[in-house]
Amino acid sequence: MIKSKTKVFEDFFAQFQLRLYKQGETVIRSDDDPQGIFCLTKGYVRQYIISKTGEELTLHILQPISYFPMVWAFNNTPNAYFYEALTPVEIGRAPRDQVLEFIKDKPDLIFELMSELLRRYEESLTRIEHLVFSDAYRRVISVLLYIAQYFGKKSGTKIIVNHRFTHQDISTLVGVARETVSIEMGKLAQKNLVEFVEHAMIFSNITKLEQELTVN
Repeated sequence: MIKSKTKVFEDFFAQFQLRLYKQGETVIRSDDDPQGIFCLTKGYVRQYIISKTGEELTLHILQPISYFPMVWAFNNTPNAYFYEALTPVEIGRAPRDQVLEFIKDKPDLIFELMSELLRRYEESLTRIEHLVFSDAYRRVISVLLYIAQYFGKKSGTKIIVNHRFTHQDISTLVGVARETVSIEMGKLAQKNLVEFVEHAMIFSNITKLEQELTVN
């Protein structure tokens, strides 16, 4: 059977020792030399920045299989971001030079990696739009839709996210205070648009949640 291009890349990373990180542990600091390219094989990692006033803004939440920091890898641009284990994670790390040597004659693989970067870029544009033009209620909804789309699994008519993103997690994605997130999440819970069961988030009617973005 012919392996997919990304599976070939996963096999390449498999030759390097897996690194384990606990929840909340920093994988890369913004002022660090990354020392290599990372392949996330298990768990979630958040990419974030810290403002001069100490506020955090989560830019992306990476899930398996993800590679980072790719901008640094391809452009040799200094890394400006923090990467933190949102859950316990397993990560492979390969030397940058070996990775670039491996992919240089594989245009299909490069195309897939670039496609992933463009997908994240498109996500960022959508989130920036909501951060600038939406109120706190709609910002929270936009982030919940993002979480449901990329981390949820369908179960009948419901979408279940088997990781409970805390109000603080959502706060750093939305760019508002945690207390504000709690208020807006309370409104959504009252409308039965999101439900918390143990460590899971459940969306019973994702269409109705989407419609809340346009409610006056």
